[in-house]
Amino acid sequence: MNVVAKAAPVRRELARAGGAISFLEWDDGTGKAPLHFAHANGFNGATYKQLLGPLADQFHIRAWDARGHGHTTLPADPAKHRNWYVYRDDLIAMAEDFHAATGRKVILMGHSMGGAASVMAASERPDLVRGLVLIDPVMTPPMFRYMMALWRLTGRKGGPMSLADGAERRRAVFESRDTAVERYFGRGAFRTWPRAFLADYIEGGTRIREDGQAELLCAPEWEAANFRAHGHNMNRAVAKLSVPFALLYAAEGSTCRAPFPTLMRARDRKAHVAEVPGSTHFLPMEFPDLVIAEVRAFAARLEREGR
Repeated sequence: MNVVAKAAPVRRELARAGGAISFLEWDDGTGKAPLHFAHANGFNGATYKQLLGPLADQFHIRAWDARGHGHTTLPADPAKHRNWYVYRDDLIAMAEDFHAATGRKVILMGHSMGGAASVMAASERPDLVRGLVLIDPVMTPPMFRYMMALWRLTGRKGGPMSLADGAERRRAVFESRDTAVERYFGRGAFRTWPRAFLADYIEGGTRIREDGQAELLCAPEWEAANFRAHGHNMNRAVAKLSVPFALLYAAEGSTCRAPFPTLMRARDRKAHVAEVPGSTHFLPMEFPDLVIAEVRAFAARLEREGR
């Protein structure tokens, strides 16, 4: 990885009912094009600083901590969580504020769950959105949604619930942040992550308790609830999508499953839609240079088209 995060972000808040959305902002005050980044389930905005920092030379960037994640303080009750529309609505609020602050439509960029939320927000409010950059978004066919609902109703474990079951078993407290980094580095879901990404994930996703230990800010129960909460309808969101986009998806274990790459191409015939060879679902951590180039190419396309 050749990327180095050159710009330091500032943490800010957007008040919402019951709390506030916390986000990182890269802005030098020169009126650059606004870009919002939405992270994957269980992560936080700071996780992607190595990816977003280099883009701050071209964009005014905000990267949120989604509800139930990082430093955001909005209500997040796992027992009541059934779908990701709450992220769509929170993201629309972020886009409204960003649009008001800059006077410009916003590029929504998202990984995994953040990509899905970005698609749903853009489908509902194209008046706020200039375009989308999607990195292995969670886009699963209706049968998966029905299967998840059935397994949830019957209380079954395993199968489509495996990720949720695993999340619930995650350790939430570590002796220190350094201990957490060492425990995760090169293992499990983090096996392909560069250490810098992992260190940023831990720094942005933990709090230091009074006893000096580091505790995850995204509770394992909330992360698990997200894996189970598939009551939203991505087919409907894609059918309504009217903004341009770019889509990169993983070669191994992609969450952007058939028929969605094909359905997406039909929504934007000029879109760059590509499977990234050698990548997993953690494509942004594995190929940050490629993702950065994709964002710049997409922005150039928007400029050419006068968008």
